[in-house]
Amino acid sequence: MPQSLFENLDVGVLVPSIGVFGGVRRFIEIGNELVNRGHRYVLYHPTGEPPNWLPFSGETKPLSELDRSRHQVLICNDPPLLEKFEKASAELKLFYFVLENIKNERRIARHRGWHLLANSTGMHDRLRRKYRVPVHKVIGGIDLDTFCPRPAGARGKPDRTDLDHYRILTFGRLSRQKKGVPIVVSAVRAVARSRPVITGKPVKLVVFDALGRGHEQDPRTGIESLARSVPVEFHLDLPQSDLASLYRSCDLFVNAEKRAGWANTVAEAMACGLPVVCTRSGTRDLAAHGTTAWVVRWRHQFFVSRAIRTLYRDPALGGRLSGGALERVRRFSWPHVVDQLEDVIRRQLASSG
Repeated sequence: MPQSLFENLDVGVLVPSIGVFGGVRRFIEIGNELVNRGHRYVLYHPTGEPPNWLPFSGETKPLSELDRSRHQVLICNDPPLLEKFEKASAELKLFYFVLENIKNERRIARHRGWHLLANSTGMHDRLRRKYRVPVHKVIGGIDLDTFCPRPAGARGKPDRTDLDHYRILTFGRLSRQKKGVPIVVSAVRAVARSRPVITGKPVKLVVFDALGRGHEQDPRTGIESLARSVPVEFHLDLPQSDLASLYRSCDLFVNAEKRAGWANTVAEAMACGLPVVCTRSGTRDLAAHGTTAWVVRWRHQFFVSRAIRTLYRDPALGGRLSGGALERVRRFSWPHVVDQLEDVIRRQLASSG
């Protein structure tokens, strides 16, 4: 069918909540860009109210209304919502893989009722290798207007006020094992014990997260005792502009995640001009060792601390990495993501028409 028939798309998306989480942000940002291009976009979640932590220009509805709706395109990324996703009516269904090893992964990957999307090259290659199925790349996701280096001459409160410490930033809580926070905290503690005299600055660990739902552990629980003598600074539920300012207030961002799809925080740190130490998980599109980041081969405290120590002692290396990262991350803006998504949708609708 000619592309002109699909100029105005009608897209519905199923999400488990609208809380402050990376997976939810992806669908809010995609929705904003699609609406800006003239498409209809409806976000379905259990209670139906709009998100209050990020502007959203699409529609929101409770999941209970999905049974009475029909969309041209329906997207899901959450296994607990599979039953509703299967029963819902749509011309084209897309399951968007954003995390590895999700529940019912094999069944989802080999289901004939929908097409598969992957949010990173690593996720794409893994799914194709493991399940031998077609997968479409819809890679990236970063708001380059919010997450950016502070321009010279910018007015307002400066991002950096703590000039007495070497500030190492990480994201998450001890209870989220895949985030690797214990590894980062132990690595920072090891670096603090062997602080090189030439820097003249003691290390400070800076941690940010969202308080989340009531049943989840407080992000602050246990981190100070694990860090021991290293000072710890916590930031919870920051608005996006304040989060960008927090990135810019630090000297280094460290991510020791596993089973990630697209590492949101790594992209945000890079876009703010911060040098990054990270694992390969969720970062293959962004992190080239020695060029845009320091990529640790093994997810272990020894290798993470060695990477931190190297950048701690060599600020010029950090500057080179952050410069390379700024160039790389610009390829993965939300408009770029939606360009890929629109292309997949139009091709699949045309082939099925």
